[in-house]
Order: sequence, then structure tokens, then C-alpha cells
Amino acid sequence: MKNNKHQILYKALVLSLAIIIIIFNNNKALSLNEITAEKIDLKAEDIEPAAVLPLSIESVTDLALKNSLEIQIAKYDTYRSRTKLEKEESIFDTFLTLEASHRDNKQQLSSTTDNSRTRSKSFSMGLEKTLPTGSTIELKAEDGRTSSSLSTVTISPNYETSGTLALTQPLGKNFFGLQDRGEIKITKIDIENAKYSSLDSIESIIYNVQTEYWNLALRDRILNIRNDMLNKSKELYAKYEDKYSRGLAEEVDIFAVKASLQSRKNELLIAELERELAKNNLLFLLNEEDSSINIKTLDGLKTELLSKDIDTELERAIEARRDYKIIKNKLKSKDIDISMKKNSLWPEIDLEASFTKNGIRSSESDAWSDLSRENDSQTYVGISFNIPLENRAARSELKEAHLYKEQLLLSLKKVERLILKEVYNKVKSVNSLKSQAELYNSIVELQRNKLHEEMKRFNYGRSSSDTVIRYEEDLLNAELNLAATLYNYHISLIDLAIKKNTLLDKYWNSTL
Repeated sequence: MKNNKHQILYKALVLSLAIIIIIFNNNKALSLNEITAEKIDLKAEDIEPAAVLPLSIESVTDLALKNSLEIQIAKYDTYRSRTKLEKEESIFDTFLTLEASHRDNKQQLSSTTDNSRTRSKSFSMGLEKTLPTGSTIELKAEDGRTSSSLSTVTISPNYETSGTLALTQPLGKNFFGLQDRGEIKITKIDIENAKYSSLDSIESIIYNVQTEYWNLALRDRILNIRNDMLNKSKELYAKYEDKYSRGLAEEVDIFAVKASLQSRKNELLIAELERELAKNNLLFLLNEEDSSINIKTLDGLKTELLSKDIDTELERAIEARRDYKIIKNKLKSKDIDISMKKNSLWPEIDLEASFTKNGIRSSESDAWSDLSRENDSQTYVGISFNIPLENRAARSELKEAHLYKEQLLLSLKKVERLILKEVYNKVKSVNSLKSQAELYNSIVELQRNKLHEEMKRFNYGRSSSDTVIRYEEDLLNAELNLAATLYNYHISLIDLAIKKNTLLDKYWNSTL
């Protein structure tokens, strides 16, 4: 009986130990599962594939030129400016004038005792036009009927018709239309400058699109690097897990590898978010509302790099810079304005001439027939002067125009120096980033070889987790530095192009 109790106690003790071991093993397995990356079992049909839009730097630029709202808005600055030309040319429009009147006059007259009553009606039509020579030509025809009870009137009712051709020619201020034509020339120059400003705006938008494209390419590159490093961390963890299960690794190594793995996961999440934000920013610039579209960058951050020559780039910049062209156009405009201001110092001298024929008959048709006769005509020639004695306004405007021209000349010189500085700095930046990228490329190869050799040592049991993780970090930083440098290199190329104002010319085939 006593032996039976001992056997029962022994079996209970063994069973308790077994339960404790099972619980311990379960806890240990749970801890390892926490280290392993979480897996989600999804069937292929449960996943809705997002639309993929493959884009190169050329195609994304072409898409922006067609779809960007900002580019469409910028075009309207030029379209609106062109309407000003018609406004200025309206000075040469032809004007039609029509007049009609009726009068019934019963007023007493001091020169007669007769009861007086006069009725008249008239109709006139005229055409008036200003020519580019400054001449104003007027052609006018009048038809009137008058009936009167006065004894002094021999024909009642009578019809009077007349035709008049008049000419006014300025000989002083606005000499032969100098100011009229000058205003139109200045407006044309202003329209051209407005076009340059619109092209600057469009080019700036293209710059933003291409910058965002290269940013997306950078995020793709970083995402690939992060994925690759996560896979390396998983492989390292798998090896340590195997060693740990065989008692060949310590718990501190598992903790170190776990921390590294978790860091890689977190870095990958950040990289995915940054990639998504960069994609959405690019879609916004392309005026695409569907954010589910996934853009595939066909032009990655390539390592085939080119150097730039400062003299060649400067020559191209001087030819293409729109701010330089705008100031040169302003100088042309100011030269025209100065000529106009000088002309404004002249007095107003107008030569006037007119020729009129008329006919008066009791019949309207006979009155119009009289216009063809050689007689019954009136010729007038006159000249008028309007001379401002002080003329302070015109003198002040002329002086201001000369001062503004001198200011423009200084501005032109400043732009020349600005072009020299900006292009020189951008060329230096391109060439420097090219050299940096080449060095980082060699550093990546060295770091990759270093990690490869250390992994050989690790497989022979001659390396530690700390060393391997540190070498992985060195390779990671080298690849990230290379990616950032390649991104900066591509950005520096479009920076150089926009400083030369040649970025748009490469893609813009239509006229504004």
C-alpha cells in the first residue's frame, strides 16, 4: 500500500514535470514566432490588381504638357495679352455715322411781319477712318427737306443734298501717324514678352513634374534597397534561429538579429509610405484623380553619367534665356517710346482740307442730280497750330523714358552676370555629382564585397552577429548614399537646363 502511494506520487511528479516542460516549450515557440515576420494567407482572386502606368521621363513630360491644369492656365496669359493688339489697332477702324432730325419752327422773327413757320428734316450718313499715316478721312452725304412760309424763300418746299470729302493730316505731334504706329509696335513687343513669361511658367511646371518623377524613381530605388536589406536580415535571422535551436548561438545574438530585423521592417514601411506619397504628388501634377494607379518608372537612377562643358552651356544659355530676351525687348520698346516722347514735344499742327458739292431743288431726285455738275462746289484748305508754351508734361515723360532706358541697360548687364554665375555653378554641380556618384558606386562594391567575405567567416563560425549587422548597415548606407547622389545628379541636370531655359525646348513642339 505504501509502495502504491509512492508510485502514485512519483507518477504525479513526472506528470507535473512534463506539463511544465510543455508549457516552457510552448512559451519558447511563441517567442520565436514573434520574431518571425507575420504572414497573411491571401488568395490571388481576393486581390484587386491596381492599374499600372509605365512612364519614362519623356512620356511623363508629354503627359504633363497635355493634362496639367497649371500649364493650361499659364497659356491663357499669352492668349489674353494678344487681345491688346486688336485694341490698339482699333484706332484704324472705320466708323459709320448716321444722323436724322426733324424741326418745326413757329418762332416770331424781328425781320418780318409775316407769320412764319419753317419745317425741316434731314438725314446724313458718313464714313470716317484713320490711316497708318495718321490721316483722317471722312466721307459724308446729307439729304434735307425744308418748307417755309416766309416770303423771302423762293422755293418751298426745297430739297438740299450735299457730299463732302474731308482730310485731316497731323504734321507736328503724331507726325504722319508716328505715335499711332509706335503704340502698336510696343504692344507687339509686350505680347512677345508675355509669351516668354508663359513659357517660363510652363517650363517651371515641367521642372516640377520631372523633379517629382526622379523623386519617385529615388523612392523606387530606396524601396528595392530596403527590401533587399530586409531579405538579408531574414536570412541572417534564419541562420541564427537554426544555430540557436542547436545550441550554437546565444540568446543575445537572437535579440540583436531580432532588433535588426524589426528595424528593417520599420524602414520598409517608411519607404513604402514615401513612395506612395511621391506617386500621388506626381499624379496630382499630371491631373490624374485616380490615386489607385501605380506608376512604374521606366527610367531608373542610371549610373551612365556625362560631364558638361562650361563654355558650351554658357553659349546656349545666352541664346535661350528668356529673361535676357525680355529685357532686350524692353529696350526696343523703350527706344520706340523715346521717339514718341520726342515727337510729343512738337506742337499740334493739323492740315485740314475738304471738298463739298451740293444741290437745291424742289425735287429730291433733281437735287441729287445737281451733285454731278461741275459748279456748286466748295473747297477748303486750312492749317491749325496748338503750341504748349511750357510743355512740362512732355519734357518730364521724355526724361523719365531716358532714365528707364539706362536702368534697363544696367538690368541687362546684371542678367548677363547672373547667367554666368548660375550656369557656371550648375555645371560645376553636375560634374561634381558625377564624380561623387562614381565614387559611391565603387564604395557600394567594396561594402558588398566586405559583407560577402564576412558572411563566409560567419558560416565558419568566425564572426559575430554584431559584426554582420554592422557590415549590413555599412552596405545599406553606401547604397542609400549612391541613390541620393544619383538623384541629385539627375536633378542637377534639369536645374542646369532650366537655368539655360532649354528644358522646355526638348519637349515643346507646338506654338503658343
